[in-house]
Amino acid sequence: MVSTRSILAMLAVAANALALSPYSSLQVRPGGVPVGQFKNVSGISVYHSYPPGSNVSTKAILFMSDALGVLQTPNQLLADSYASNGYLVLMPDFFEGDAVDEAAFAAGTFDLEAWLARHPPERTKEIMNLTLDYMRNDFGVERIGGAGFCWGGKYMPHFLTEDGPIDVGFIAHPTNLTEPELQAVAKPLSVAAGTLDATFNSTDQSRAERILDASKVAHQSNVYYAAQHGFGTRANMSVPAEVYARQAAFVQAVTWFDAWL
Repeated sequence: MVSTRSILAMLAVAANALALSPYSSLQVRPGGVPVGQFKNVSGISVYHSYPPGSNVSTKAILFMSDALGVLQTPNQLLADSYASNGYLVLMPDFFEGDAVDEAAFAAGTFDLEAWLARHPPERTKEIMNLTLDYMRNDFGVERIGGAGFCWGGKYMPHFLTEDGPIDVGFIAHPTNLTEPELQAVAKPLSVAAGTLDATFNSTDQSRAERILDASKVAHQSNVYYAAQHGFGTRANMSVPAEVYARQAAFVQAVTWFDAWL
């Protein structure tokens, strides 16, 4: 039997190899100051990150953040990382200044049920549609990919239906994603799961694959060993498995968008 220490050592080697590979430009920014900017779009604060040397693009990515929201530096750095690969990236504040309080959530004092009631699917759809209209009308965007994480990973499939406004999707560690939500997907979708994610693990990923197979939808999925919930946007940089999962999921997303968008 392979020991956990051996597996972690192999993951560290894999992470280093990935960084030195021909895909070394596909790097998630590990830290620093985000380079995007917030603009008011019809009353909604939207984080804008632009491709190198331009502020327009015919292909763009709409970023649906986790429940911690758009002000979190890891979310902004990830949006910047997508943009550095040639995409206009917009990340709307779907929570309108009312993201989950991380400290209260960790302490078990956050009223999640009340928070969800303040942010119903109907309002999420309104914000999504006004942002998409802005992308098309103000930037001339023709094709739009959607990247969703945690909360955003659950809602992104809603916009990948037959008549949905998103052309290609990527989701990582979605929260409480249901079978009907997956069954409604009709556009290409890539999924990233972690073996230690209680909300969407390898069993859930296998179920998602079966559903997408049955629907004959273009799809692809990866399961990352020892990756906990949230690995796609934030990782413990001292844990090789988490560093690898975050970086590899980013490569998974960008190459998926490059192929299908």
